Amino acid sequence: MTTTAVGWKTVMAVVLVASRPGIGAEPWLAVAQPELKQAMEKAPLLQTESLGEPARGVNTWEHWAVPNPDGKTWDELQIYFKEYYGPTWLYAIDLGTGEVKKQRLPDQRQFYLSGRALGRDSKYYIATPDRSRQWNMFMHVYDPATNTFRELCEIPGIGGETRPLATGPDGRIYGTGSVDKGRVGLYVYDPALGKVVRNYGGVGPSHPNGAWSAYEMGVDDTHAYIVSGMIPA
Repeated sequence: MTTTAVGWKTVMAVVLVASRPGIGAEPWLAVAQPELKQAMEKAPLLQTESLGEPARGVNTWEHWAVPNPDGKTWDELQIYFKEYYGPTWLYAIDLGTGEVKKQRLPDQRQFYLSGRALGRDSKYYIATPDRSRQWNMFMHVYDPATNTFRELCEIPGIGGETRPLATGPDGRIYGTGSVDKGRVGLYVYDPALGKVVRNYGGVGPSHPNGAWSAYEMGVDDTHAYIVSGMIPA
């Protein structure tokens, strides 16, 4: 007996059990209804009822909480975008002052999937590749002292679907992505110098089906730890 035959027998058993009449009930018999087609064609149209106007035009993804310099209040960052690659807007809501600042972010970048880390300088670092620039990574920063967002630098050769960041004890920002030949990429950004001080390119083994960057990343006094994954064939 084949697997298909077993499957069909199981389905038929369920149908038979489900259609069995209850105890004491009259059996249901199908009868011809020649007038049914004509009755359906002449039936009046069902009237619909409006349930309200749906939201149109933009998507929202995540809320990012960034501590203010006073150590007591927070900035709430909200991303809105029309399509995955823009146009994208950032609404910075300062819960300390009540100010709301709106900024247009660069197009062709997936901010809703960006890597993010709070630096030791109290600034919020954000990394995501640019579709129009060979998927090179770009580092950005949000400054809660001024409620402003700006681009810092381009990181060539590293892209990927996931882009986690981690802040090291040295104050540097460690970031990951994907590079060609199915390997995880690693780079180091130094906020004090305002530039990438090390681009390791591909690190670790080459995955035959492609590396999906790193799912998680951590940094201690001496090492950066990366948990990577593969794209299924």
